[in-house]
Amino acid sequence: MYCQYCGKEINDQADVCLGCGCAVRTRQKSTECDSNSVGWWWLGFFFPLVGLVLWIIWGGDTPIRAKRIGWGALVGVIVSVVLVVLIYAAIFAFTFMVGMKVANNMYI
Repeated sequence: MYCQYCGKEINDQADVCLGCGCAVRTRQKSTECDSNSVGWWWLGFFFPLVGLVLWIIWGGDTPIRAKRIGWGALVGVIVSVVLVVLIYAAIFAFTFMVGMKVANNMYI
């Protein structure tokens, strides 16, 4: 049997084409293709909460898309946490240096 979307040969018992991720058997008359677009990753990166919700919703129906948006959400959260820690460290260092300069001027 061949995939109707990409033309790759697939197993007769397969539900999803391993080449393109499209469903080859319609379960509920669905013609939705499980795309592997980088746009889903970026959506999850910039809106991690939306990415988490869509990852939960799409987990069983479109696993490739769910995996892509889930990774984007995970990376987005990690980058956000690292940036917050760096910003707090920079603010602490700045206020510490200003405080030391004020303290040194008081005793002169």
